[in-house]
Amino acid sequence: MLSKNQLKLVNSLRLHKYRQEHGLFIAEGVKLVNEALKSSFEIHQIFATPEWIDAGHLPDGRYLVDVVEITQAELEKISALSTPNQVLALVKIPSGIPVPDASGEWALLLDQIRDPGNLGTIIRTADWFGIDRIIAATSSVDIWNPKVVQASMGSVFRMPVHYTDIHAYLSGNLDRVPVYGTLLEGEDISGVKLGKDGIVVIGNESHGISDSVKPFITRKITIPAANAGSSGRAESLNASIATAILCYEIRRQCP
Repeated sequence: MLSKNQLKLVNSLRLHKYRQEHGLFIAEGVKLVNEALKSSFEIHQIFATPEWIDAGHLPDGRYLVDVVEITQAELEKISALSTPNQVLALVKIPSGIPVPDASGEWALLLDQIRDPGNLGTIIRTADWFGIDRIIAATSSVDIWNPKVVQASMGSVFRMPVHYTDIHAYLSGNLDRVPVYGTLLEGEDISGVKLGKDGIVVIGNESHGISDSVKPFITRKITIPAANAGSSGRAESLNASIATAILCYEIRRQCP
């Protein structure tokens, strides 16, 4: 049975300040909760319908997980999904992990990505293409935002994401790896010879790469559009779509 305090806690975690205060975030739905259970993340509490509980989703290696049985009506009170799906988990936010240097790795650097759906999709894409980690400006959307977690489709439990001062990070890596910036005036990415490591800067959805970040870029790249017809073309690609194309090219050249 769902208590009033539990209802209040879950609903409060929709907001960043309460996620930070309690050190918890929400994973919702069978797929996401099962991904959380398979990961090294610590599960604080699970709210589940009898259907989920009876299906035996808890792995043998997971001990002492607090599972609260609730009704479908109670699940609907705490769910943010249009169609609540059997289970919702409260997961502990991991402690800050130091950001390693970029040598021998491919990293995506997110310069103020603000849309939760974009960030979640970028995390999922980076996971698919085997990108080593994501570095995000502190002004980017919170990775533990429920919409980000949902859009990642479980990749949030596998992909290292670090929030840090991106200027300091870039300064510390300039002598180690190339820094690629996605700019309209850059070279066609398909003609650029990529090495074994590098940092790819993905700019803000509306304004692109910040002026303060551009001086750190050592190689300007672009994804060329088709020739504009009489009716014109879109001004730019969605940030997550551009990231997918760039990640594909990295993995094509560096399998």
